[in-house]
Amino acid sequence: MGRLVRPFRLVQPPRHLAHLVASRSYLSYNINELQDKLERNPYSYLQVINPDATNDINIRRGTIDFFREVRKEYDKFLEKGWFEGTDGAGYAIYRQVTPEATYTGIIAVLDLVECESGGLLTHELTLEKREELFATYMQTVGFHAEPILCARNSGHKGEQELDRCISELLLSREADCDFSTTDCIRHSVWWVNPELEVELDQALGPLDKLYLADGHHRLASSIKMMHRNPNEPGVDRILAFILPARKLSILGYHREIRDLDFEIDKLLDIVKQIDSVYKVEALDNRESCPGCIDIISNQGDWRIILEKDIDSTRIDAGWLGDNILGPLFKIEDPRNDPNLKYISGSHSKVENYNKLKSTLEGHSDRIIFSLHPVHIDQIINISNAGKTLPPKSTWIEPKLRSGLFVYEFGMHPHPQEG
Repeated sequence: MGRLVRPFRLVQPPRHLAHLVASRSYLSYNINELQDKLERNPYSYLQVINPDATNDINIRRGTIDFFREVRKEYDKFLEKGWFEGTDGAGYAIYRQVTPEATYTGIIAVLDLVECESGGLLTHELTLEKREELFATYMQTVGFHAEPILCARNSGHKGEQELDRCISELLLSREADCDFSTTDCIRHSVWWVNPELEVELDQALGPLDKLYLADGHHRLASSIKMMHRNPNEPGVDRILAFILPARKLSILGYHREIRDLDFEIDKLLDIVKQIDSVYKVEALDNRESCPGCIDIISNQGDWRIILEKDIDSTRIDAGWLGDNILGPLFKIEDPRNDPNLKYISGSHSKVENYNKLKSTLEGHSDRIIFSLHPVHIDQIINISNAGKTLPPKSTWIEPKLRSGLFVYEFGMHPHPQEG
C-alpha cells in the first residue's frame, strides 16, 4: 500500500486578514446575513464563491461559466495578497476552541487512490446529481477550500507517537495564525515544514485508515474527478482535517414535520400500537438516551421508548423513518421532501429543548421528533461493515471555516507536493 496522509502546499489568508477572509459555510447564512457580509466585508471568502455580488455578470449559478467566474475571483484574491501560498509542501496543525469543546488535529491531503482502496471509510450514501455538480465545480476552479472531516480511531498505528508530536509542537512555539470570530470561536494554526520538523511527517506515515465524519459528497466528487482527469497534477488528493474520533462532538439531528394533518392524540395512539414501541409517556426532565425519541409539539411533549435493541444495530433515525415518517407521513424521499426539515442539535439539553420549542412557535401544524445523538462507535462499526446510516443521521462538529485552508490542484501552476 502507498501512503494515505501526505503534505501539501497550503494557500491561506495572511495572518492579519485571516479573521476577515475565513467564513462560515455560505449555507449557514440567511439571505439578509449573506447580503450584509458581501456588502460590508470585501475580504470575505464569500466574495469568491459569489462573484455575481459585486460584478456585473448575468450567469446562471451552477454552470461552468459561473464556476469560471469563481476562479477569477479567487485569482484576484491571490493577486491582491489576500491569499498566499507556502514555499513548499507541509502540514498544518489546527486548533479550534469553542465555548463547548476544543478540537485539535492535522490539516493534510489524503491520497484518493488509498482512500478508494479502503483507507477512508464512509457511512453515508451520496446523490449522483450532487456528485456531478461538485465534480464539475472543482474541475473548473482547481482548488479545495473546505477540508473534509476525518477521524482516526483509538489504537491506530503510531497513535501515541502522533499525539506526542502534536502536543510538543503546540508547546514549542506560538501559533503562526491566531484569531477569534464573532461566534466566540478561536482559531489557531501552526505551519509544519516536514524538512525542518521531521517527526510529525514520520508519525503520520503508519496511519493507514481513517473514518469520514463529514464531506461525503466532496469525497465522492473528488474521486470521480480523479478518474476523469488522471494526468492532471495533484488531482488525486483531497484536503482533510484529521483528529481523534473521541474528540468529535456528535449532536442530535432532529426532524421537523410540516403541514401535519394528524391530531396529536391520534398520532400517539397509532405510535403506541407499533410492535417495537415499549411505551409512550409524557416527557419529563430526563436526559435523552438511545432508543428514546421525543415528540415536541405545541400541544405537549412526549417520549417514545423503544423495545430493547438486543443486537445493538438499531439507529433511531432509521427506525423513525421506517415506522413513522414513511408509513404515517408518506415521506419517501427524506432528502428532498418539502414537509420534512432537519434541525441541528445543541450541546445543552435546555438550549436544545428551547431551540426546538421556539421553532414551533406560531405553527400549530408542525411537530418535531427529537433524536439522541448517534455514538461514534456506531458510526465506526457501520463504516467497518460497509453499511450506511439513514440520511441526516448525524450533526458532527467541529465545522471548519471556508477559505482558511486551500489546496490547489489541476493545471493551475503550483509546486508539486512531496
